[in-house]
Amino acid sequence: MYGKIALFVISVSLSGGLATIAQAMPGEQLAYADSLFDAKKYTESYEVYDHLLEVEKVSSSAMLLRMAFIREGLGDYSGALYYLNTYYLKTADRKVLTKMEELAEKEQLDGYEFTDFDFLRTNFYKYFDIITYGLLALSVLMLSLTYYQKFKRQQNPILPASLMVVFLGILFYTLNFGRDYNKAIVSESNTYLMSGPSAGAEVIDILDKGHRIDYRDQQDVWVRVAWRDKTAFVKRDKLRYIGRSVF
Repeated sequence: MYGKIALFVISVSLSGGLATIAQAMPGEQLAYADSLFDAKKYTESYEVYDHLLEVEKVSSSAMLLRMAFIREGLGDYSGALYYLNTYYLKTADRKVLTKMEELAEKEQLDGYEFTDFDFLRTNFYKYFDIITYGLLALSVLMLSLTYYQKFKRQQNPILPASLMVVFLGILFYTLNFGRDYNKAIVSESNTYLMSGPSAGAEVIDILDKGHRIDYRDQQDVWVRVAWRDKTAFVKRDKLRYIGRSVF
């Protein structure tokens, strides 16, 4: 019933006898949800997992796989693909790409082709904190060298000063734009893609839920997207943005 996602689910036997979920700490809620999942109480466990992801902004790799497992079992393939893609961003586990492509092909959904560049970019998300701290450390080092050469050795610190500016520039871009994944899944069937940000614009296509598209920017209630080499506009509440719950 639940398909190949079960092969990815990590069996974590955690228990938590919590009387009131809403008053529990996120770690206790996760343990309680895992115990419900292990007892095959999938609907109940999903409700707790969903609260953790969307409200508490807490997730684990095993939790995301279990959420995908539950949604596929319920026939919600767009939901399953959303959680699998979120898991992929968190782990850069290439094995899950095969499952995503299989589900997309089975349901005739577009937008799930992956390239080596996608894999490199996902590894960047995975090691984002290490990269940013590394850039900060290099910037501080170059600042120290600049100070040392200018005031201690009375030299012109062109090289360390230039490198410091470069590292600070990369750090600024990384912190402000480095986690922009810019991909979303259509969350409702009969979603209209328009030629412009208006209900009176020409209809380019009508999509079922589950297709994955690239989005660019937002204009009021409209989002500019790329679809089959065309620029289109879609209502923002028709999309589920991948990665926002994790980042």
